[in-house]
Amino acid sequence: MTPSSCASSGSGRKKLGSGSSYEHNGEEIKCYCGDKCPMWTAWKNTENLGRRFIGCPNYKTKPCGFLRWIDEPMSERARVLINELKMRNDELHKLNASNEVDAIGELKAEMKEMQKQMSIAMEKVEREKRMLLKGMVIAWGICVLMICQLYV
Repeated sequence: MTPSSCASSGSGRKKLGSGSSYEHNGEEIKCYCGDKCPMWTAWKNTENLGRRFIGCPNYKTKPCGFLRWIDEPMSERARVLINELKMRNDELHKLNASNEVDAIGELKAEMKEMQKQMSIAMEKVEREKRMLLKGMVIAWGICVLMICQLYV
C-alpha cells in the first residue's frame, strides 16, 4: 500500500504513544530520510481506518514516502463496523458542539437578563439614596428651626 492510499493528510493521522519512535525487535525503524519513525493510526481512509502504521515523521513538510503497516488488513466486517462507529462518534461530537453552542447562547441570554435586573436594582438603590438624603436634609432643617425657636 502506498503512502497516498493511507491516511496521508495531517488530520488523517493520529500519533500514538508519548511521541517516541517505533521499535521492532528492539531496533528503531527509520524512514528513507534517516529519521526515527513514529507509530500512527489511520483515521481518514475508510479502507484502513484504525490500522496502525509507521511512516516518515516529515510527512507534512518533506515526506520521503516511507510507510509500513503494523496491523494486518482488517476483515470486511471489521472495516464496516469501525467506519460506522467512527461516523457515529463524529456525529456525537458535532451534536455535542451544537449543544455547547446552544448552552452558551442560553447563558448569554441569562446573563443579559441578570444585567438588566441588576441595572433596575441599582437605579432603585440610587432613588432610595436620594430620598434618604432629602429626608435627612429636611430633618436637619426642622432641627435648626426648632433650635432657633428656642433661642428667640
